Amino acid sequence: MLTLSLVLALAAAPPDTTRDRPRPAQSAPAITVHTQPALPVVALRMSIVAGDPPGYAGAGHLFQHLVLPSLEEQAARVGGRVQAIRGSDAIVYSVIGPASELDYLAGILRSALRVPAAANGAIMLQSLSALAGERASERETAPSYVRASLRSQLFPSDLPAAGTDGAAARLQSADLGDVWGEIYAPERVSVVAVGDVSLGAVERAFRSLPAASPAGRLQPDVADTLPALGADTPQATRGWIGSAWRADSAEPAALSVAARLLRNSLRRRMTRSTVEVEHWWTHQGQALALVVATPDSLAPAARRTVGGALASLGTGVNDEAVRAAAASVRREMLFYSRTPERMAELLGEFADRGGGRDAAQRYYAALGTVTEADVRRVLEQLAAAEPATVYVPPQRIPPEQRR
Repeated sequence: MLTLSLVLALAAAPPDTTRDRPRPAQSAPAITVHTQPALPVVALRMSIVAGDPPGYAGAGHLFQHLVLPSLEEQAARVGGRVQAIRGSDAIVYSVIGPASELDYLAGILRSALRVPAAANGAIMLQSLSALAGERASERETAPSYVRASLRSQLFPSDLPAAGTDGAAARLQSADLGDVWGEIYAPERVSVVAVGDVSLGAVERAFRSLPAASPAGRLQPDVADTLPALGADTPQATRGWIGSAWRADSAEPAALSVAARLLRNSLRRRMTRSTVEVEHWWTHQGQALALVVATPDSLAPAARRTVGGALASLGTGVNDEAVRAAAASVRREMLFYSRTPERMAELLGEFADRGGGRDAAQRYYAALGTVTEADVRRVLEQLAAAEPATVYVPPQRIPPEQRR
């Protein structure tokens, strides 16, 4: 059952227990607190809204690999756990543990803002190897390959979190202090706290952050480039079809509802295929992405269905279907945020895109006002855009190898 505090947190303006204050100085982060006293835990999410320096793609994620083992060891001492995520919008560290250990848990996160020591070459090599593995894994399976190919067409400047091979070589010899100086500044830091804590206590726990490093001397005028995805198409036992449309000017709530309607429609029509329709939304922009896996025998028909998906959906949109789709998105949003750490993640993700502390609440409220006309406007915008497409054909197995 959903708790009343979760519904209030997303359905309306933030309650008195959810507040933030302007930063009094550059050494203090922006702080948002949502008090949930029912459980004696706290989830802290700290994000650094920054991009990797040009020519050093993957730098932010490399730092996460370098410091994560130490963070995990510190958190385990009080029964806590740590997570590090590198998204398109920010470098994110999260920790959840006893609320009574707020100061200690905040200290763990603050320690991630210092330049990692580069003395241990083994850790550096292990971290670079982990990034290489992540880069390879994105191209090894058809689902991730299709999404990566669509993203690279729609948002060519949004490089993978794990970076590139060329950037990895530069990072191996670069001064980490210079690289970190291009990424970190106290004014780029935001903190979200959810749990049995107060705003004042969280402010005291994060009252000072490490100072920004002086501007470094990185190799100038270096560009990050990715090898063509077509050169290493993965093998698959089913056909994989991807289409995506960029929609930067679309109203986000209406685009989410359109994506849900399109998913529902295609799943009813393509019962033997796996259909996913996603709303991609970062500071790079917005897009609607469609990913379908279909049996070999149905691949030609599936490609035709996907090609006409937007036009087909437009013939069946009505207010009743729109309201049902919007309610489905809202239920999913509430269900996802049912724990303190997920609530912190949801609030933080919306804020990292530049929407402000109440961006998640405003989006949730907007979902309830989406109309048929709003969805039709979105479909018109999508239809006017040139889609990104990708197709991974099913692997052909010679008859003599079949058993």
